[in-house]
Amino acid sequence: MSAPCASPSTPRRDMTPSMRDRQARGKDPYREEGEGQESMVLGRGIPAEPFEDRERRSFALAVLDCPEQLMMFAQSRDDSIPSQRLRFTAMLCGFDKHTDAKGKRAA
Repeated sequence: MSAPCASPSTPRRDMTPSMRDRQARGKDPYREEGEGQESMVLGRGIPAEPFEDRERRSFALAVLDCPEQLMMFAQSRDDSIPSQRLRFTAMLCGFDKHTDAKGKRAA
């Protein structure tokens, strides 16, 4: 027994020339022309990251990339290497934004 092809649950409208035009331009063909298209608004890019945050993350990456620097920071603070690795990883991820050179939180 062969069942006929199932139709979609929503009734399909015939494609008009304007709908085909919108589809060809990569837009939703079923959305009316007057409706706002939030996703297609120009100027909505990735928000700019402040220079200081970018520099801090770059510094943390450089320290994590060089084991000698990581050991130097651990020894200078009389701390363990895993603790310093956690500190610089948090700095790299942006969780530890306001620490000074001694590792204390700035006000």
